[in-house]
Amino acid sequence: PPSAGNWRLENPTRPRIASASCGVALFLFPTPTGTLKTASVRLLRDGRFRPSQGLLSGYSETVAPLIQSFYSTSIEGITSIKADGEVLYQDATTLPRDNSGSGGDPRHGSRPVTKRFKNYGPNKRQGSSQKGYRHETKLPGTGIDGFSQKGGHHGTKLPGRDGSFQKGIHHEKKLPDTGFKPFLFQTVLDASTSALVPILDTWLKAGNRLESDQVNMALFHLRKQRMYNKALKFMEWIDRRKLLNFEERDYASHLDLVARNHGIEAAEKYIERVPEAFRSEVLYETLLVNCVCRDDAQKAEQVFNEIRELSLPLTVSACNQMLLLYKRVSRNKVVDILKLMENENIKPSLFTYKLMIDLKGRSNDTLGMESVLNLMKENGFEPDFGIQTMVAKFYISGDLAEKAEEVTNAMEVYVNANRHAIRSLLDLYAILGRPDDVERIWNLCTEPKLEDFLAAIKAWGKLGHIERAEETFDALVKTSPKLTSKYFNAMLYVYAENELLDKGKKFIERMSLDGCPSSPLTWDAVVKLYVNSGELAKADSFLANVTEDNPDRYPLFRSYVILLKAFAEKGDIHNAEKIFNRLKQTSYPARTLPYNLLLAAYANAQVTPYGFRERMKADKYSPSKSQIERLNRLDSL
Repeated sequence: PPSAGNWRLENPTRPRIASASCGVALFLFPTPTGTLKTASVRLLRDGRFRPSQGLLSGYSETVAPLIQSFYSTSIEGITSIKADGEVLYQDATTLPRDNSGSGGDPRHGSRPVTKRFKNYGPNKRQGSSQKGYRHETKLPGTGIDGFSQKGGHHGTKLPGRDGSFQKGIHHEKKLPDTGFKPFLFQTVLDASTSALVPILDTWLKAGNRLESDQVNMALFHLRKQRMYNKALKFMEWIDRRKLLNFEERDYASHLDLVARNHGIEAAEKYIERVPEAFRSEVLYETLLVNCVCRDDAQKAEQVFNEIRELSLPLTVSACNQMLLLYKRVSRNKVVDILKLMENENIKPSLFTYKLMIDLKGRSNDTLGMESVLNLMKENGFEPDFGIQTMVAKFYISGDLAEKAEEVTNAMEVYVNANRHAIRSLLDLYAILGRPDDVERIWNLCTEPKLEDFLAAIKAWGKLGHIERAEETFDALVKTSPKLTSKYFNAMLYVYAENELLDKGKKFIERMSLDGCPSSPLTWDAVVKLYVNSGELAKADSFLANVTEDNPDRYPLFRSYVILLKAFAEKGDIHNAEKIFNRLKQTSYPARTLPYNLLLAAYANAQVTPYGFRERMKADKYSPSKSQIERLNRLDSL
């Protein structure tokens, strides 16, 4: 049979996806208060991002490491699964045709471009050297006497003092002082959103030429920093000025940004503007991904059926997106997609198996999970460390310690050959509560890398061994003095998980003194720190402040959920409604979890939520069966 990537449907008028489960048992997957007044708040609120501080290379402190990261970081697939089995959404335009290779953690080696803590440290003048950044002066293409130069050494014979020629003598003549022209990447990131278009026009008038690789580099990091509004303005500027001839991926990238900023309906209108020749499955799969991200089952089914009606290739990636959606909102429809894949001869990818293993594990269906694992191996897919870690954790949650140890022991074989095994084992032994094994595995890591240190810090934090976590972090700082906020955030999470408010505040002050930038992950750790310490009002005030001070960026979805859950457990309807409405004002779509938590607030307060069904309908959200049952119970109060 043809491969899934090239499979084209022969019958354009096939039946739509059934809204109810067909009930077929497939052999493929058998079923058995107040504002913060501490230094931390002032530092987070008053800090302002300052662009270039005049580094030797001419690039700002935030941009220099990102440039290197752009060429070293692989763009991950549309979704990935972390070691704990949580499926994560990523950018739509990074979607491979088959997201079977998207199992690893996304890397975050770059320093976020964001507002910094107030203390910046001493500034460097332009032209002065700065430790940690390598400066290579690029010489003009033509040297003295018309000869080309490389590396500052003249390649021809130069006259010596005695008139003779000497070979390889360093050329001492000073180069002409030419003005530095920054990368487009730096220009876009340093500009404010409101002033972006005039700055880009000025950049263009200065004689600069726009290249596709420059655009890709800027968009890559704008997305990575979640600056979707600025990224959309950048794409609109390119489109309006007709600076590049858009291709399939460019239209898909533009569509994704429209959907993220203005919603699905605006994205559908954008498709009408795309030339017919570029309305491929990539474009519609990008729209489908955004529907799935919003848990909009009705719109996702509409787009999925449209792909089939247009006789576009039905790929395993599109089917995986529907599986991901139904895993979250309607598990009884998963079998419909699996049967469709079987009928259309679409072979499951590694990501398909990951989704099914995750679904079986969360349903406490251990036998079903093992059946999927066996079938995966029969079809030539070996479980990677992410899958093995996920399976081991499901065994632990199911009180199957022996099976969990069996999986863990099998992973120890790869300790010397694969660092991912070390990181997974540190995590698993920490969950199992075995500090001796954590120490043993950590000692095996004789030359730890940054990610190894990170895994060890998290492991010691889960065990509650704060001193060991602090020692590991200090060793990390000595190994690499210039750390990104990612590693500071890990230590901040340790204090948050262990309810160490005072230590957390002192650590934030240390971050400010070290000039560490704050990011949504930092904000999330601070929110968690205050919530776990019972300071809900301070967490609420802090979250409101960073949202106001960072109009181009939003806090993480889970930051709102942590606070909403805390208010719901107390039956605090007023504050729960406030966080819920604040969440709706962000770019995050209506999801099941916030509605469940808001209903829990009403249930804990023993109050009937009048008009709740109408609210969900207005939000274009379809309540689940359990939500309807809970509403019926609350109506009887």
